[in-house]
Amino acid sequence: MSHSPNVDPAHAVSQPVARALDSLIIGAGASFALSVAAALTAVFSPEGLLHEIAHFALVGVMVVIILVRGIHVMRRANPSDPAAWARARAVHRSDAHLAQALTVTVPIAWLVGGVTILVHHLEALHGPALVMGVWLPVAATVWILATFAWHDFCRDRIASALDETDRKYREYWRDIARS
Repeated sequence: MSHSPNVDPAHAVSQPVARALDSLIIGAGASFALSVAAALTAVFSPEGLLHEIAHFALVGVMVVIILVRGIHVMRRANPSDPAAWARARAVHRSDAHLAQALTVTVPIAWLVGGVTILVHHLEALHGPALVMGVWLPVAATVWILATFAWHDFCRDRIASALDETDRKYREYWRDIARS
């Protein structure tokens, strides 16, 4: 970032955090909407392809989040900043609060959607014993892993944006010192 009278340094420096928060809010909104749509479709649609897709949509989203997070952890060199949310609130308070609230709301939507689908299809899953002995523990494990992966992904996304913000801030002052 070069020094120019037309460049607002505060805006340029805070832009990566704003983009990260926006992407988290949009992604969380989409995941929340998918959760609601999958649960409603699985409960209210007649048997058929759409009904079957709805059964596995939530599990598919959670498994993808777990896998992507696992790949990210294997590739990552440094752990992210545990204070990322507090630092993001210092840059964009309301968006950071909304994004952080959505990091909690989305796994709750997954849980409610999954439980709704399981309860609605209890008999189709060969009775309560099989559900309690097999399906519920498997679903709980996937939900717990996906919840941790989601929270870590969101925090890492914010931490990465904060690192870029720090870099832009240092570049700005380095360029001023040179001029």
